[in-house]
Amino acid sequence: MKKMLLGISLLLFFSAPAWGYDAVYFYNLGLDSNMSNTKINYFTRAIELNPELSAAYEERGMLYYFQEHYTKMIRDFLKVTKLSPDNTNGYTMLGVAYLKKDDYDSAVSNLTRAIELKPKLADAYGYRAEAFRLKGMLDLAVQDATRAIEIGGNKRTIGMAYSTRTKAYRDLGESERAEADFKKAVNLDPEYDIYKYFTITEYLADSAGKYGNVTGFGRMGAAMMAAIFLVLIFKLTLPAPKKKKWSDWWKRNE
Repeated sequence: MKKMLLGISLLLFFSAPAWGYDAVYFYNLGLDSNMSNTKINYFTRAIELNPELSAAYEERGMLYYFQEHYTKMIRDFLKVTKLSPDNTNGYTMLGVAYLKKDDYDSAVSNLTRAIELKPKLADAYGYRAEAFRLKGMLDLAVQDATRAIEIGGNKRTIGMAYSTRTKAYRDLGESERAEADFKKAVNLDPEYDIYKYFTITEYLADSAGKYGNVTGFGRMGAAMMAAIFLVLIFKLTLPAPKKKKWSDWWKRNE
């Protein structure tokens, strides 16, 4: 009996490194793959082999974000924050997912936690500003958007902060400040290029709620619409950048 127990113990001891290696192997395959669904399958296999591999949940969660599968994204990032309680990206992405699901209280809670862990995280301030705005807490929205702008970052982050502050100022009746922020937003964030063809009134009507929600083509003349569609078609035919590692992508966009 003792020999049997010893043999089982040795088997478990020597098989553990191989088990861990298999999970990392599939995780690395996921990083190296170029197809989103293939990447998800590899990360899922890595998680099956090692359910505590936080990085695999994070990578898969980012893929779900780009696929707009926000419920699955929330599940993965809840696991990330459980396994890695100090992971600011985990809380930020939870906030983003809850914002997409219109759960503004949960969005604020998770984004606040991200800010507590990293007080100069412009993205978290920017998204929390939008959550506050959608909750009708306009002064807090302006405060957070201003903080995101002060911290600085890439054009996308700052452009979104100006966009949120534009809408908050509009709702507060501060039209001159809204106009000034609108001009800055469309010049900073490529997603808002199309709004250069709009007036601020059209922009605010079209974007009532979400970032970059363009719905107002009907108000423009046929020639203007044709010009814009040519711009969009040109942009859509440009090759997309190779996506290797979502966590690296996110760090570059902080």
